[in-house]
Amino acid sequence: MKRLSLAFVAVLTAGCAGHTAPAAAPAPAPAAPAEPATLRYTAGTGHYRLDSQTHVVQEMMGSSNAADITTAALFTAAVAAADGNLGVAITFDSLAISAPIGAPDPAELRAARGKVVRLVVSPAGQPISLTPPESVSVAVTQMAQAMRDFFPVLPPASTVAGTTWSDSSTVTTPSMGLAVTVKMSRQHRITGWEDHAGTHALHIATAVTYAVSGSGEVQGQAITLDGSGQGTSDAYVSAAGVYLGGAASDSTLTNAHVTSAGMVVPVRRTTHSTFTRLP
Repeated sequence: MKRLSLAFVAVLTAGCAGHTAPAAAPAPAPAAPAEPATLRYTAGTGHYRLDSQTHVVQEMMGSSNAADITTAALFTAAVAAADGNLGVAITFDSLAISAPIGAPDPAELRAARGKVVRLVVSPAGQPISLTPPESVSVAVTQMAQAMRDFFPVLPPASTVAGTTWSDSSTVTTPSMGLAVTVKMSRQHRITGWEDHAGTHALHIATAVTYAVSGSGEVQGQAITLDGSGQGTSDAYVSAAGVYLGGAASDSTLTNAHVTSAGMVVPVRRTTHSTFTRLP
């Protein structure tokens, strides 16, 4: 069938009404998501889930022992302005750790509920200080110390894709009778703005290398540590300055030197972790 001419359509329209209704304006195109030229974290409260799987292989006297450790945690992060920086209170809502040998006592993990890790970070997420909760088990203390780098570090200036920057840190923490020092160097790169769980977000990719050293006594044995590791991570931050989560993987080889026995025990560890911001 031939299309009706525009003139004929106009006649029909005029015959059905006393006047011609104005044509409806086309619907406006949806606004493009905001992509700020610079980005900083903002105050607010969010709920997060951590899921982590670690595979450990320990070699001793010609034999290897392997173990898999699974960690799941729910926590609340409350961010507030603090003298030009940000104060962050991370409260454990639940904590579960499973391992074939040496798993924490479930009662100790239940006791972690309501305990608070306090951080001070720069508006770009650079850690300044960490205060772990008091009167908690070794496992909970180690989890608390790991929260130092909870926020991915934001670019110092532009959020344009391809922007790169770096940072480094040296942190010493107690661990089962040892003072363990980690010297870390990180290289960051902006991948671009993209959708993450339904939110327009800045994608930050990071590559990290680090050296491990330490010394102390374990069960009356003098031990020194040396080792190295590397890892990668992908993190997402919304245009409003809210951390949305991400994933990280790393691997390390640490040598434990048992001085009195003249023995070296290599420990290889690989870990994959995901952080998810909950509704």
